[in-house]
Amino acid sequence: MRSVKGFTLIELMVTIAVAAILVSLAIPSFRNLMVSSRLNGLASDMTDVISFARSESIKRNTTIQLCRAANDAATTCTGAAGEWTNWVVLSGANVLRRGVINTYGATIEVTSDLSDDRVDFGGDGLARTGGNIIAESEIAICSTDGPTESIRNVTFGAASRVSTSKISGVCP
Repeated sequence: MRSVKGFTLIELMVTIAVAAILVSLAIPSFRNLMVSSRLNGLASDMTDVISFARSESIKRNTTIQLCRAANDAATTCTGAAGEWTNWVVLSGANVLRRGVINTYGATIEVTSDLSDDRVDFGGDGLARTGGNIIAESEIAICSTDGPTESIRNVTFGAASRVSTSKISGVCP
């Protein structure tokens, strides 16, 4: 009688059980990685928009506004605080650039502590909100699902220095 080469049913069942355990451990980590990546991407996008507005103010030697917009076709600022879903960069009444905050299907909120959700960059490149030079203001990008570090702050510091940071906690 020859020996048959192959796997027994028990060996296959054990292999499938081990694979199922590994997949069940990997899925939450992968989900957290995706949310974290989306938050980092949105923070980077906001930093790029801020840099664009600041560089345009210096280049044109005039005041440039970055603000929250009501929709993706808006040509003015909303004029009140709320959640950011769209933004617009204005030079007077002229729209320089506008965009949508794309969350890619994740539960992400974008808020700020800027006066009327608006920042004005003077011809000197300094950021102002409510007529005052910004010392410490931020745009918060947060997720209600995902990793423990689920907030990214885009912070305006001294001399309009912009930085991003990861913060642990829950959405404000």
